[in-house]
Amino acid sequence: MASDNVFSQQGKLSAPLLVSAITFCVLLIPATMLVNYLIHRYEHSIIEETSYRANALVAKLEGKIDANIAVGRGFDAHISALGGLSQDDLAALAERLIDPELNIRHVALAPDLIISAVYPLAGNEAALGLDYRKNLRQKQAALRAVNSGEIILAGPVELVQGGGEQLVARVPIHLASSDLWGLVAIVINFEELLADSGFYSLTAKYDLAMRGQDGLGALGATFMGKDVLFDQPAHIFDIQVPGGEWQLAIAPKLGWHAPMPVLIAYWVIALAICLLASFIVYFVRKQVIERVAYLRRLEELATIDPLTQLTSRFQLNKYISHLIDECERNDQGFSVLFIDLDHFKEVNDGLGHAMGDKVLVEIADKLRSRIRPYDVLGRLGGDEFIIVLKDVTNPADIEKRVSYITEGFSNGLIVSEIDVAITASVGVAVYPGDGDDAEVLIQHADRAMYESKRSGRNALFFYDVTMRNEAGRYLELTKAIKQGIAQGEFQVHYQPIYDLRKEQYTRCEALCRWYHPEKGIIPPDQFIPIAEQSGLICDLGLSISKDVFSCYNDLKKQGHELNFSINRSPQEFYSPGYTQNLLESLNESGVPAWDITFEITESLFMTGNKAVTENFEILRRGGVNFSIDDFGTGYSAINYLRKYPVETLKIDRSFIAELGISAQAETLVKVIIQMAKTLGISVVAEGVETEKQLDYLRDMGCDYIQGFYLARPMDKAAFQAFLLAQDSSSHSV
Repeated sequence: MASDNVFSQQGKLSAPLLVSAITFCVLLIPATMLVNYLIHRYEHSIIEETSYRANALVAKLEGKIDANIAVGRGFDAHISALGGLSQDDLAALAERLIDPELNIRHVALAPDLIISAVYPLAGNEAALGLDYRKNLRQKQAALRAVNSGEIILAGPVELVQGGGEQLVARVPIHLASSDLWGLVAIVINFEELLADSGFYSLTAKYDLAMRGQDGLGALGATFMGKDVLFDQPAHIFDIQVPGGEWQLAIAPKLGWHAPMPVLIAYWVIALAICLLASFIVYFVRKQVIERVAYLRRLEELATIDPLTQLTSRFQLNKYISHLIDECERNDQGFSVLFIDLDHFKEVNDGLGHAMGDKVLVEIADKLRSRIRPYDVLGRLGGDEFIIVLKDVTNPADIEKRVSYITEGFSNGLIVSEIDVAITASVGVAVYPGDGDDAEVLIQHADRAMYESKRSGRNALFFYDVTMRNEAGRYLELTKAIKQGIAQGEFQVHYQPIYDLRKEQYTRCEALCRWYHPEKGIIPPDQFIPIAEQSGLICDLGLSISKDVFSCYNDLKKQGHELNFSINRSPQEFYSPGYTQNLLESLNESGVPAWDITFEITESLFMTGNKAVTENFEILRRGGVNFSIDDFGTGYSAINYLRKYPVETLKIDRSFIAELGISAQAETLVKVIIQMAKTLGISVVAEGVETEKQLDYLRDMGCDYIQGFYLARPMDKAAFQAFLLAQDSSSHSV
């Protein structure tokens, strides 16, 4: 048997491991393809970036050279017109033509190819008298300029007067008679030109070389960087210069291939993804196996509560159903006790869940010790217990039995050396008078227990006629609401909201009205609580919202774009599926989310429920606005306005009714309006019924007003007519 267990455990582990290993191997193929693709993209990005940098450098060099040489055209015009320039004339003209931002080192005049004047003269005296025909280093470039009649950029060349190697642009000058006058030499500071063009800023990341001295392109000597770069894998770019071209060679210092750290990073990420996927497969497979085992275990434990070892709810239902059949045959009865511990949540939270479990086990033992052998004790879950007292139907006998049973712990318990004070609220339903079905009897006992809680706890309540009537009415209304939603009995009425700043109606509130075919109009305070308790509030809310969206679109076609406020129940914020359906319906309708405002009560913020917070955030991200309804009657904690930002506050009508009557109410309304303005929140005053109230609110700076003084809620057709009437008049309030 031991060996069987070992093999069984090994089998449970090996199956997920095998599937995980296969998953890893399968994923390795696309992972390799992905890495190769990423490497290719990386290397392509190196080429693209290098080309971009090189082209930018080429453009700047060509632009800078053209800007410097453009000065020569100014000298050409003056010399052609005047027939020559003296040293003083040259200085005066050069100071006008040469911008300090240019890279011009000096300018020389060479009539008949012999330098006769230089600007600036200081430091360049040695250049005077230079005969280009006799200077072997500069003769060829000078003659090229003369023979071609075009500007020729030579160099870099060593200057005869010193100053290093510089660029020399020679501009051939012709007189008005078309006779050759000579040359104007513009000497460009080569180092400055490179620096201003951004050449040196690239040297940290790239190897660079330039060739084509004297504009000879590939045939010219290399004058910048290493000549060997032109024979290596490098990109070569042509630089157009006057009278020829240079060539630029550029290559990344780290090479054209992805460096090792990048390769390692790509492979680490790819392998990590494969391992993660394999782990997920292993985990899911293991979970499935464990889930199957767990379900089998649940089947075994379906009849027993694992914590207290009491009868489970499932088994309780079976037992009560069987007992009902038996009592029908024998004309007997029994009672169902629904026991709920008082303030157990505080015990659980204060002492910890582990201690809470110990208390439940101790309570179960106390209850078990005080029932008869043929009575049944079960746990529904949490701190709720059920006791079925066979053959006990007399109220006095039931009270005695309950008193005896609860005495076991009502005087306090000692659990793990800690004194625990705990009591219980008990509800009783008796068969056959209070129900003839197991679920119904438990529900009625639960209802009676609820009344016990409402009365102050630690009490016993019997299910009675009033509760029965309420339960019947609850079931009847629940069924009617469900049917009414399906048959379109619920209608939307609209009450306009007036903008005091714009002096026009810019908003409205959508109000639900139920027109029952037999009972007529049923007020919201009668059907809304039932809809909330039964869970139908979500279906009703979605149906009403769709009608509102449709009305919005109809009014928009008539030229009216209003913001519609829709009341939302706190119960609607507990369902993520409903929130998603609501947003989908809004998107499908085409109504802009910012034109919809959901009115909520302050109590919603007090729940602290994670689902409520998440659904609130989902709706906000969807673009919907929020308004706090009946502001001032609840908690009104400013901290919640910070945590749950809203666009509007609606001051409760009870405060508006006191305006002009109660100084305290006036102060409170004024404070609410001022606070809202400070927080950037708009204020709507509802329940405005007199002109005096309106004047007070206008003077206080209220943004919007709503109430019978302006208009009562009306159906869609009447609302459309109301808006059309407003359009045809210059109505203001």
